[in-house]
Amino acid sequence: MRMFKRLLKIVGALVLASIAVSVWLLARGGSFDAIEPHFAGNCEALPLEGSGEDILIDHERGYAYLSLLDRKGKIEGKDVQGGTVARIDLNQRPFVAVDALVTKPGPLHPHGLSLYTAADGTRTLVVINHGARRGVDPEAVEIFTESAPGEFTHSESVAGPELLSPNDLVAVGPRQFYVANDKVLGGGLAAGLQQVGIGGSPLTWFDGTSLRYVLDDIASGGGINSSADHRTLYVAETSGKRVRVLDRNDAGDVTERARIAVDTSPDNIDVATDGSLWVAGHANTLKLIQHFVRGAPAPSQVWRVALGEDGVSEQEEVYLDDGTNMSAGSVGATYGNLLLVGSITERKIQICEMAG
Repeated sequence: MRMFKRLLKIVGALVLASIAVSVWLLARGGSFDAIEPHFAGNCEALPLEGSGEDILIDHERGYAYLSLLDRKGKIEGKDVQGGTVARIDLNQRPFVAVDALVTKPGPLHPHGLSLYTAADGTRTLVVINHGARRGVDPEAVEIFTESAPGEFTHSESVAGPELLSPNDLVAVGPRQFYVANDKVLGGGLAAGLQQVGIGGSPLTWFDGTSLRYVLDDIASGGGINSSADHRTLYVAETSGKRVRVLDRNDAGDVTERARIAVDTSPDNIDVATDGSLWVAGHANTLKLIQHFVRGAPAPSQVWRVALGEDGVSEQEEVYLDDGTNMSAGSVGATYGNLLLVGSITERKIQICEMAG
């Protein structure tokens, strides 16, 4: 009888601990936070044939490039053959999305993308290309060279086991790039620890010849970008609810400068012309999961993060939607007073004109 009572106490303690951890995880994911939609300006939806999960801006030419794929169709089990990189001329109205790729490497399932502009104006576009069955088929990064303004031709594929689970990438040279992976090295306990923001995902470097890991403790790399001079990297740590700031050298090695806590689960990062970071985030991760499972609305959020020389950041929540107009927002990119908000699943983007 005494043994039975002791067993009950142990089971009760485990149940209470499990409940406490579950409540903590829900709170960390924003499940108990109030969502009060706001944006100082006006937004217009641009329908697309897929979702623009990532968006990058060529500020010199005024082009926006979108990672376009019918991801909602894939979630619904439809036979989605592939996607493309779309281009929008932001200086021409009405806005129209056209195909920016002259040639593709077979079926293209794009995710993160980045543009590198050399000193002579030569442009290179690098794009993550998942297999049709992500997690099963090989991963690759596709390199495209510009053949005419805003038009790109496929030139090379880069593949290797170091592309563990690529989510986003940033080009720092015509054939050099970093890749943020969103899965851990190994499983089991490591995967569980990552859910509470304790490392595990690697940062991959391609030097033009080979791939290698330069960091292995990213808390799920959801996005990555660089400063204008490509000497500083910004990595969105989705499960860590922070942005990692890294200094890099010519050999590709990185050293940590700062960790910036953000009140969201960050996804893609856009670097504006003034150097500020525009961080898209998931304000409620439980609703994001429910969105994937049954199509329920999930909030979309964009923060502006200004970095000071003393390491202190100023943060402003610029855009918040409860999922009514845009669900599962994954990127917010700026061009002048325009803010383009893309989504993991929505077959549209929001083009918003910011007041002031």
